[in-house]
Amino acid sequence: MGSVNVVFMLRPLPLAMLKAYGYICTTMGMTGNFRRYMMWVVMFLMFMPLGMWVPSLANILQAHGARWVLPYVMAVTPLCAMLSALVFGALSDRKMNAEQLLGYLGIFGAFFLWLGFFALDQGWHPGWYLFFQGCNALLSGPMFALMTKIKLVNLPNAAKSFPLYAMGGTIGWMSGGCLISWFGLDQSAETGQLAAYIRLVMGFLCFLLPATPPTDHVSQGWKAVLGITAFKLLKIRELRVFYFASALFAIPCVSFYMLVPTMLKDFGSVHPAAQMTMGQAVEIASLLFISFVAGRFRIRWFLIAGMLLGVTRFALFALAGELGVLAVIWLGIGLHGPIYTFVTVTGRIFLDKRVPDTMRGQAQALYQLLVGSIAGIVGSFFCETVYQYQVTDELSSWTGFWWILAAFAMLPLAYFFVGVIAKSRGAEVSRVS
Repeated sequence: MGSVNVVFMLRPLPLAMLKAYGYICTTMGMTGNFRRYMMWVVMFLMFMPLGMWVPSLANILQAHGARWVLPYVMAVTPLCAMLSALVFGALSDRKMNAEQLLGYLGIFGAFFLWLGFFALDQGWHPGWYLFFQGCNALLSGPMFALMTKIKLVNLPNAAKSFPLYAMGGTIGWMSGGCLISWFGLDQSAETGQLAAYIRLVMGFLCFLLPATPPTDHVSQGWKAVLGITAFKLLKIRELRVFYFASALFAIPCVSFYMLVPTMLKDFGSVHPAAQMTMGQAVEIASLLFISFVAGRFRIRWFLIAGMLLGVTRFALFALAGELGVLAVIWLGIGLHGPIYTFVTVTGRIFLDKRVPDTMRGQAQALYQLLVGSIAGIVGSFFCETVYQYQVTDELSSWTGFWWILAAFAMLPLAYFFVGVIAKSRGAEVSRVS
C-alpha cells in the first residue's frame, strides 16, 4: 500500500520539473535577437519530423501490411486536431503564454508519435497505430497555429520577415526527407521513432522562444474557454470567403502527401521521400520572393496565383499518367513550393492583418480547424474514394484521377475570385459613381 502511495506522489514530479524548466528559460537574461533566432530553429525542428514520416507514411504502412488504414489515419489526425485547435488557441489568448504551451504540446506529443511507430515496428494491430497517432494529433494539431501567432506577434515587420522564418520549416522538412532516403528508411517504422526524438528536442527549445503572453483578459464563459468565439469572424464577408475558399482548396490537396509517394513508387522511384522534398527546395525560393516583394502587391493576388498553380499541378500529374514519364511528376512536385507559400504562408498573413489583437491565436486556430482538420477529413476520404475507383495497375489510370482533382480545385478559385476580388472592385466602382 505504501508503494502505491509513493507512485501517486511521484506522478506530478515530471510536470513540476517541466514547469520549473519553463520558468528558468523565461526568466533567463537572453537578448531579444537570440529568442527571435530561436523561432527559426524551432520551425526547423518542428517540420523536420513531418518531412521524415509524412511523405513516407503510405509506403511504411504498405510495407507493414497496413495500407488499408491510410485513409483512416489521414482522417483521424485532423479530426483529433479539430478537437484541440480552438481550445489551445483560446488558451494562448486568455490564460497561458503561447511559447510555453507550444513546448508542453511538443514534448507530450513526441511520446505518442514514438508509440505509434513502435506499434507498427512490433507488429501490433494497425488500430494501435491509429490510436496513438490520434493522441499525437490531439496535442500536435494546434502547434503550427501557436507558432504562427508567436512569429506574427514578435516579428517587427511580419510581412517581410515572416516568410524568412517560415523558411526554417521548409529547410527542416526537406532535410528530414533527404535524411530518411539517405539511410534507406523510406519503408521503415524507425522513421517515425527518429522523428519523435527530434520533436522532443523541439519541445524543450520552445521555452527559449520570445515571451508571448495572453492578451484577452476580458472574455469569460464556456464559449471563450472552448474557443467558440472565433466563429464570430465568419460574420465578416471577406474573412468568411477566405476561410471557406482555403478549406475547399485544401480538400484535393490532401492527395499530395497521401498519394503522390505511391504514384512515384508505381513509376519506378526508389527514394520517393527524397524526391518529395523537391517541393521544399522550390519553396525556399518562393519564400525569398515573398519577403522581397512584401508590401508591393496585395496579398489576395498571391492567393489567386497559388490556387491557379494548384490546378496546374494536378494537370501536370494527369499528364504524367498519360505520358508515363517520371520527370513530369517532378515538375508537379516542384510547384508545391509556390502553392504552399502563396496560399498558406501569405494566407496566414492576410488573416492576421484583419483580426483584432485579442483574437490572433483563435483566428489562426480557426484556420487550422477549417483547413487542416475539416478539409483534411473530407479530403482523405474523397481522395481515397476517387483513387479506388480510378487507379488500377496501369500507369495511365492515374490520369483520370488527377483530372477530377483539377476540376475540384477550380471551385475555390472561382469562389474566392468572385467573393473577394470581384466584390472589392464592385465596391470601388460604386464609391466612384
